[in-house]
Amino acid sequence: FSALAQELDYDDEQPLLPTKHSRKLPPPVCPPSHLRSEVEAIFDAPVGTLIAYSKSQTGELKSAEEEMADAYYAADSVVQRVEFILRGLNSMISNESYVSRSLETGAMSLEEGEGGAGGDVMTKQDCFRAMIDLLSRIQEEGDAYDELRKRIRSQLTTSTDPTNSDSSSSSSSSDSDDSDDEEGVSEKDEEIFNEWSGGLNERMREVGFKVRQNSDSSSTSVNDASDADEEVSQEDYQFGASPGLTVHMVDLVLDALACLCEEEYGTKSSSSSVDLVQLMGKDASPPPAMGKDLLDTVLHRHWLDGGDIGLSAEAKATAVGQGIGIGSGTGAGSLSNLSPSTNFDVRTCPTSMTFNAVIRIASNFDPKAHAEAVEKYNILNGEGSSQRSSNGADKDNLKQQQEMLRDITIDAAFSTYSRMKFCSALTLRALKDSTKNATSRSAVKRQAKLVAEGALTGRNSATYAYLLQTVSNCIPPSLSRGNIAFGLYHKACDQEGVIDENVIKAMRSIGGYEEDNNDDGTSAPPVSNGPIFDNFLQTELGAGVSSALEKGRSLRQDRNYKLRRHVDWDGSY
Repeated sequence: FSALAQELDYDDEQPLLPTKHSRKLPPPVCPPSHLRSEVEAIFDAPVGTLIAYSKSQTGELKSAEEEMADAYYAADSVVQRVEFILRGLNSMISNESYVSRSLETGAMSLEEGEGGAGGDVMTKQDCFRAMIDLLSRIQEEGDAYDELRKRIRSQLTTSTDPTNSDSSSSSSSSDSDDSDDEEGVSEKDEEIFNEWSGGLNERMREVGFKVRQNSDSSSTSVNDASDADEEVSQEDYQFGASPGLTVHMVDLVLDALACLCEEEYGTKSSSSSVDLVQLMGKDASPPPAMGKDLLDTVLHRHWLDGGDIGLSAEAKATAVGQGIGIGSGTGAGSLSNLSPSTNFDVRTCPTSMTFNAVIRIASNFDPKAHAEAVEKYNILNGEGSSQRSSNGADKDNLKQQQEMLRDITIDAAFSTYSRMKFCSALTLRALKDSTKNATSRSAVKRQAKLVAEGALTGRNSATYAYLLQTVSNCIPPSLSRGNIAFGLYHKACDQEGVIDENVIKAMRSIGGYEEDNNDDGTSAPPVSNGPIFDNFLQTELGAGVSSALEKGRSLRQDRNYKLRRHVDWDGSY
């Protein structure tokens, strides 16, 4: 509650007054010696006991607002505990992890309790597996809470329903209408909801989201009967995202995976790196696909809480900020006012770290090395041939696997980059940090139009640096690679204004420049990507990073590079 309350030697004669709210204190980090016991305590608890549902004291149905408030209050303690554990696990993954760097700068604090440093310290492998299992465990807890809430509300609705099945059809119809009016859901409302959800499901399928069919919809499903999804009703959309899982939890896991990829495949490879194939299993999704799946989970929960993720019916200003919660008249979303001063729900609102961590994973991932590691793993486990024919099927299969992993990596990076444009909350956060709050109605409308047209986004320097690294690693030297890199660099400099040293280094790597030793600017790029691109790279960046950065600053191409960071002290995200 108070920074003063943490002091053990305060004067008892002086009144104990709060000096700082707990939200302003550095987030605590679980010490290494306590990690194993804390993790086991979470896993040992039966499902449904960590987030307990409480019925109304009056025995009546709770309103949607009461249900959402009670859900997050019930989950608050276990959420803080799991985040506390995940921060400790993240710090054990790498010295370059987000939590490790936060501890160095004082942005987070390590809580040293009983047990000291002599406890059973977890390895990197155990820490990462524990992080993945904790996400699954907290999701199970939220699903169990949702299921119990649904059953209890169904029982209360049935017990209080005045409709009698033995009464006449006229009286039954009258009672049913009265009951619908009491619950606030009429037949007309159901029809509107079914029509709205059907159109939304179509748009979700178009962008690759898995959707569930409306149980009240009489229209023919687009998918075959064998692919029929789980049925849902308006009740499932009423209370927003399930309690438990937060964006901060997913951010920590994505950052840990990015650090592991960087140690094994990137420039910071070390002897203590972890074999990702052995850690995750040969049949598991590769790291870029895993990162994209976690991003899908975050965006889906944000969408349930009313956040816009690019699924609006029309691409106009009035559609911005309309997720499922606002579009259906339910949910917990509060983005429809399109104001940068909106109090975002940090539990489900994605951050720049959420997106950039996925692109960072893709930028450090090596498809060729990973495919060879999978083949080696299969050979050691007796599932592959120990002698590969130079012209045989094994070589062709390896090449196909490498190309498939390359495509997965490119898809993860560029789809994440595209989704950053459609996430209105991320853009509004950038507006809040980089511009004055709009107070007049006309100013709010202008900002809403900029957001709807995609002229402003929440992308920052790390976004373009990691994306250019992905282009350099996954696309061979060609005119296409040069055109893609030029388009990204132009957007980062002129449109977004987020140029920094990392963006310039990543752009120079497209042309094969490795060291900042081209002070004269007369040497052509070692790697050619077409004469036009080569000439541009030599003219603009051939003189070195320092010269290019100074030129960019004179043109105000760095006007937003600090304002859009995830945290002001670090440019990794």
